Amino acid sequence: MTAGTDQKRIVMIDIARFYAMALVFYGHFIEELMLLKNTAAAGQYKFIYSFHMVLFIVLSGTIAKENVLEWGTGRFLKQRFISRLLPYIFFTFLMMIPPIFFQGKFYGLSLPSVQGYTGGLISTVFGLPSFDIPSWFLLLIFSVELVHFCVFRFLQDSTYKIVAAALIFYVGGYLLNLKLDLFNPLKGRTVGWNYLFIHEAITLYSFYLVGVLLTRLGLFRKVVSMKIVMPAAAGAFLMVLFTYRLNNGPFPFHVYDAVIILFSSHGNMLLFPLTALAGCAFVLLAASFTPALKPMVWLGQNTLLLMCLNGIFYHYLNPPLAKLVQTGVAPSGLGLFGIACVVTLVSLILCMPFVFAFNRYVPQLVGKPGKEGVLPANINWG
Repeated sequence: MTAGTDQKRIVMIDIARFYAMALVFYGHFIEELMLLKNTAAAGQYKFIYSFHMVLFIVLSGTIAKENVLEWGTGRFLKQRFISRLLPYIFFTFLMMIPPIFFQGKFYGLSLPSVQGYTGGLISTVFGLPSFDIPSWFLLLIFSVELVHFCVFRFLQDSTYKIVAAALIFYVGGYLLNLKLDLFNPLKGRTVGWNYLFIHEAITLYSFYLVGVLLTRLGLFRKVVSMKIVMPAAAGAFLMVLFTYRLNNGPFPFHVYDAVIILFSSHGNMLLFPLTALAGCAFVLLAASFTPALKPMVWLGQNTLLLMCLNGIFYHYLNPPLAKLVQTGVAPSGLGLFGIACVVTLVSLILCMPFVFAFNRYVPQLVGKPGKEGVLPANINWG
């Protein structure tokens, strides 16, 4: 599909991860416009959310290392705690500071107050990171990787087993979440019901296996003509475009009428994976012919850090900016697309100094224990 060497394959995945992260920033901005009753924003939101979180899971599967299965359980849990849960904890405490000085959007929490901080911490401990909502993905990927560690040793010897397991996990997880509806604020099911999002990890593990299969089949090492790749990317995009509006439920979290992975709200059992995988294919194909610009690749290598930093925009900057845009311009269609692209680009640029600083000084606290920072790299982090 792209290049013929492992190095180029890694660059392609990093570019795809950059696109996935840009979609998160874009989606969280237009969500605020959607809440202000902008119909164009609602359409774009439904389009992006039909595949962008699944894309992260597929990309995670493409870089899964099978030698991890040789680790003991203790080593695995320690390493994943350091690389996934420690950043979650670090950013929780970091993001508890701004409410002292600034007003933000915190879904019913009165901040700063003892009651607000207590409620937010309880919510964060038991599943929903109230002070940095976007960091919930770290809990999800921890659980998906935990499922993989437990299950894949029984699948790794056969492609047919992997395919069968992907189907079983998808159908089982989809029905489990649809019937039990474990995490749904509309029904008062929040604290405790979604611990580590293990219920959603069951469903999304199927897509993680898709990523594993793509790598196993060597698709990223094959050189394919742009005459094939570019039309294929266009076809995948059109598939998303023509199917995402068809997915009209059932959505347990029906307020948004869209796929919301956070609430295990997938919609139609067949249309959800069809559109999601088409979206993943589009981004991967587009990444294969995108020039490897250094800032883009670098940001793609720091997506989990960017996910947590997005909380600054999600809680503080996007809501007032969306009100300003809606009041002054009330954009629709292409106008909204242009404004949201500029907001996304500026947001990512503003994050770059923070990404550099965290990687330089406290990499051990943001998921990179092997790097030298204020704390020495030779500490036994795992």
